[in-house]
Amino acid sequence: MDLSNEQALSRKRLNWVAGGILLGLLNTFAVATYGALGASRNYVVVDGFIARLLGSDISTANSYLSQMPSQADWLLMVGLGMIVGGFLAALATGTLNMRSVPRLWISRFGDSKPKRFASAFAGGFLLLLGARVAGGCTSGHVLSGVAQLSIAGFLFGAAIFASGIPTAKLLYRKKES
Repeated sequence: MDLSNEQALSRKRLNWVAGGILLGLLNTFAVATYGALGASRNYVVVDGFIARLLGSDISTANSYLSQMPSQADWLLMVGLGMIVGGFLAALATGTLNMRSVPRLWISRFGDSKPKRFASAFAGGFLLLLGARVAGGCTSGHVLSGVAQLSIAGFLFGAAIFASGIPTAKLLYRKKES
């Protein structure tokens, strides 16, 4: 039986329902055994590490940075695990994409690498800024909040979808001919 590349690829991927259930169980276990999760705080933790390496005392003098861990902890390892795990999963499924400008981006915004990188940087910066101003990111507010059956976690999750779906539809709407 000759399978197309896409069919072969779909056989390598975990069913999204099974993956969602496994992720939910793992998240609930992590929250129950460790406490609330959060990834955006790792940027601040790494900033403190770098400042100390460069001989700066800003991480102890600054009231915000001084509240962050001074050494690698479990949440930092979770953040690194997401990066390494995503890379290994892409290798294992044959979906590693080395394109610097994805096809969907090209079809909507063109193939300019500087434009793509500047947009990705600006978007990432705004997401991180919003996460720090809000006191945490989606993994902290939604994933941990839902695992704790927090009303705020459910409301924030609904707000993410209520704003994200129309934004994606607006950005990636079909071009008019």
